[in-house]
Amino acid sequence: MNIDLGLHKQVDEHPYPLLFATISGGHLYGFPSPDSDYDLRGVHLLPLEEVVGLKIGCETRAFTMAWRSTW
Repeated sequence: MNIDLGLHKQVDEHPYPLLFATISGGHLYGFPSPDSDYDLRGVHLLPLEEVVGLKIGCETRAFTMAWRSTW
């Protein structure tokens, strides 16, 4: 599988330390259509202030990027 460099950029620029990141959806299962997007899922570590509620942050991070697949 050829992975688009935009995915690496998203992982590298994530604001919190990642425990893991993986591709999900059609690309994971081996049946992406020519116009399929990439779905990334992962787990990150939050700062203690956000975990105990002293600072409220987002529960979900979502990004939308437009790029052409290289596969």
